[in-house]
Amino acid sequence: MYIKIILMIFILSFSLFGANIDDFASKVNFSRNYKSAFAEAEQTNKPLMLVIVTDDCPWCKKLERSTLDTKDVKKELLDVVPVIVDSKYDRDNFPAKYVAKRTPTIFFIDPRQNKKFYENVGYLKKNDFLLLLDSMQKAFKK
Repeated sequence: MYIKIILMIFILSFSLFGANIDDFASKVNFSRNYKSAFAEAEQTNKPLMLVIVTDDCPWCKKLERSTLDTKDVKKELLDVVPVIVDSKYDRDNFPAKYVAKRTPTIFFIDPRQNKKFYENVGYLKKNDFLLLLDSMQKAFKK
């Protein structure tokens, strides 16, 4: 009986956290490789949006599902080059200067200067994220 309960909790935990970061990235067309995303940002003269998450973070999953994977946000993300990394497993995949103390963290990076121009720590609702994205676009164009 206890084994069934433990097994049920284990299965529910997978359904609660959902798909892994690779599945999410391919679903919403986010890069998983910082270097290639940075090169694209340089080439297209768009800001790089670096999203740092962990696979076991419930707020990261909520940001992915409730904010980044929405129709309105996907449309606005065409003006940035989005890349998503896991701070635990992808440490060699992005510069150490962008290590996040908490997740989720979003860095907006100017590829012309290879320098961040904004950092947001924590979950954002869709409308708050859209306002942030609009502000970042205006700041980047200055």
